[in-house]
Formats: sequence, C-alpha cells, structure tokens
Amino acid sequence: MNWFFGSRKSLYATLVVVFLLAIGIRFYDLTDLPLDVHGPRQLFSALKARGMYYSTNPAGVPAWQSEVAIRQWQNLATIEPPIMEVLVAGTYLIFGEHLWIARIYSSLFWVAGGIFLFLLAKDLAKRDGFPASRGTNGAVVALLFYLFLPYGVLLSRSFQPDPLMVTMILAGAWASFRWRETGKWKWAIAAGLTNGLAIFVKNVAVFPLAFACLALVLEYGIKESVKDKTTWVVAGLSALPTALYTGYGLFVAGFLGQQFINRFFPQMWETLSFYLRWKEMIDGITGFGVFALALVGIFTIRRRGFALMLGLWVGYFVYGMTFAYHTITHDYYHLMLIPLVAISLAPVVETLVETISNIRGSLIPARILFGLATILVVSIQMWNVRVELIREDWRPEAQFWAMLGEKLGYNQGPVLALAHDYGGRLAYWGWQDVESWYSIGDVEIREMGGQEINLLDRFKAQASDKRYFVVTKANKLGDQPEIQLLLTKLPVFAKGDTYNYVIYDLQGIK
Repeated sequence: MNWFFGSRKSLYATLVVVFLLAIGIRFYDLTDLPLDVHGPRQLFSALKARGMYYSTNPAGVPAWQSEVAIRQWQNLATIEPPIMEVLVAGTYLIFGEHLWIARIYSSLFWVAGGIFLFLLAKDLAKRDGFPASRGTNGAVVALLFYLFLPYGVLLSRSFQPDPLMVTMILAGAWASFRWRETGKWKWAIAAGLTNGLAIFVKNVAVFPLAFACLALVLEYGIKESVKDKTTWVVAGLSALPTALYTGYGLFVAGFLGQQFINRFFPQMWETLSFYLRWKEMIDGITGFGVFALALVGIFTIRRRGFALMLGLWVGYFVYGMTFAYHTITHDYYHLMLIPLVAISLAPVVETLVETISNIRGSLIPARILFGLATILVVSIQMWNVRVELIREDWRPEAQFWAMLGEKLGYNQGPVLALAHDYGGRLAYWGWQDVESWYSIGDVEIREMGGQEINLLDRFKAQASDKRYFVVTKANKLGDQPEIQLLLTKLPVFAKGDTYNYVIYDLQGIK
C-alpha cells in the first residue's frame, strides 16, 4: 500500500515536487566556476570542450586563441569517449562558450537517473511478508537519499562523465532485472543497450553491471542461461561498444596505450591503512552507519532481487580493490556508492513502514510524523548544500589566471608549472600550454609503479625547452629540497603577494 501517500495522485505530485527541488538546488549558484569539486578533472573536460568548439572557427575569436585552444585539446590524453565534451561543445555553438552549460547537463543526467532508481527500488522493496506492500514508500526514501545527499548534489554538478555513467548504471540494472524477471526479448535488448552505453560512457561501469548480470545468470541457472538466446544478446550488446572503442584506441589510433599505466597496485591490499582510508572515504560520502545499514538491507531484499543487488555490491568492492590507489585518493571514484546505498535502504524502510501501518491506531500520527521528518531532513540537506555552494566565490580566479597568462605572454611556448589543478587554471584562463611539475604524491605513485625518479635530473630535462617555471603552490615543494635549492639560483621574473605566486626564469638553469 502507499502508506504515506494514500493515492496515486499524491504520489505523483510528490515525485514532481521532489524532482523539481533536486534540479533547483543543483542550478543554485549555476554560473560559478567549476572549481568547487575536483577542479583538475573538470578543467580537463573544459579544455577539451573549448578546443572542440574553437575548431569550428566561431565568430569573434582571435586566431591565436583558436590555435592555443585546439592545441591544448589535442595534447590532452584521451581516456573515456568525450561524450560530455561533445555535448557541451555542440551547445556552445548555439549559446556561446559558458562553462555552466556542462553543469546543466551533468545535473539533469543525475536527476534523470532518479527515475530508474525509483523504479528499481520499488521492485526490490516489495515485502513478501506484507501482501499490501508495493515498495513505494521505501522507493521514495531511496530517491530522496539519492537526490539530496549533499556529497551527491555537489558531485552531480561536475563536468565529468561520472554523473551520466551513474544514470546509465541505474538504467542498465533496472532493465537487467526486468529482463531476468520476464525473460522477454524487449527487456533483453534494453538491458544490453543500457549496459553497453553505461560501460561506453566510462568503462569502470563494467564492474557493478557485469557482476549484477553474472549473479542473475547464476540465480537463473547456468545451463538454462547458456541455452537462453537472450543471455547472449545481453552480453553481446553490453560488451560491443566499449570493445570496439578500446580496440580502436589501443591497436589503430594508439591513444589508449598509456591509460593503463599507474592504475593497479595490488600491494596496497596487504596494508591495513588501505582499508582504513577506504572506510574514511565511505564515511565522508554516505556516513559509515548508513553504509552499514545498507549492507544489512541487501539481505532483506526479496528473493528475486537479492542476486541483482548482491552482484552490484560485489562489483563495487572488486572495483575498489582493482583501483586501490584511486579508491583512497579520489572520492568521486565512489560516486556509484550513492545509488547502491539508496536502493539497499529501500527494503529496510518498507519493512519499517509496513510494520508500523499494521499497528492499530498508529497510521495517521505516523503519517504526520513521517512526513514532517522527511520534509525537515530534505530541507536541512538542501540548506547544507546551499551553504557549501556560497561558501566561496570562485569567479575572481578567472581574472587572476588571465593576468598571469598575460604576464607570461601568449604563444611563447609551453611553461613548466607547479600550479593549482595541475596547471589547469593557468591553461584555461591564462591561455598557456602547461606542463605540470611533480608533487611528492606524483612521485610516490610512479615509484609504486616501479619507476625510479631522480627529481633534479627530471626537472632539468623538463625545463630544458621552456622559458618559465610558474609556482603557485610553493607548499608542494616542501618535500623537494633539491628543487628548492636549484630555484634559489634562478632569477625571478615576477612574483606577487596577493595570490602568492613566483615565476622563475629558466634561462639561467644549468
């Protein structure tokens, strides 16, 4: 039963309001610069989109800017298919270059994912012990968690493929569940296409989706699944797009050859600190108590949904182990955790709601308390997000980096930099070709991968064909005394106290 909503109309009205609020909070402070979360990754996509746009020779753009923008784009590594970048660049052709356009796309993709999450959570939250249960109450709570968790709101606005990937994972998981429930061809094709698109958007989506489908196959029976033609259709459609893209990137164009370096560090599995830092990541995203409750919730899911959900969770853990270093250093690698926790909470909430509804005389007071508590929690979460968004105005950053770029001169060759966002700000607003100098973390990850780094020799090699070394993060040199000593012997071209930058003239290097 729709214990809280009472009727379909009230449910639909509630969902409309929820989705509008979810879009509204993500559009708050829309035009601020994309430096609030994961600036390096957002600027990576921003530089690509700008280069694509400028390659169309838009009116009013100086020739030198087009040249720099296109060169910056072409010099960037290719990882995932640039779906988001192409969408944004195409939209620039209509409305002009506005970075916040990417924020609109990411936000809408994430919110659209809530539709698939609600449908899947509703299917999985139905309680076998309560004949009147329709899963709606648990599904609504899961949807609220997914849409208004502060971390999720902030990350779902970012210019990177992850929000779209999460949405397609949800679409693929729901379609896969419907396929195994019904055995119908239309759902097999839908599952294959949505799984395939999710993995194509970002190939790490293969972990939850592959294990989810494997769990469904095992639950259905290996022999029966092998004989079932729909199984092969799902598998083929799921793998085909990324297989073609990866094959082309590795063996034809060659642009993916370097993307598997410094990715896998199984030696980290042997250290306790790895698991403790993973736990800290989870605690900062969903809260470890909620995470633990969600794990319990897996075992309350009705039988037909248990295999799917267990597969999704196993996929997340295997994914975390595979990319061990990134698991404990890049919190956006855990973005898929949010829908997994949300869906796993749905049957717990549904059981609680149905139990309360069966207590005589408790229905009306419980509805009121439940409604007020839900409104209060969502309001607090939205307020927290608003406070976080207005905490810092990033717009003045564009002026500073533009000034720094002008001081360096345009089209004067690449500069070496130890600067914010791996030089991304200097590249985007300063119009500089930037080669980033190592931080100590960059050195450590390379040494973990078996490389030997002589910092002084490396610095001289990188500096040999460059005029300037730009430092805006001097604190990162604290663990590099040999580089600090070398810099004391170089002439200073320019420096500033307000933004604490130093530009060294590399012509004096020996």
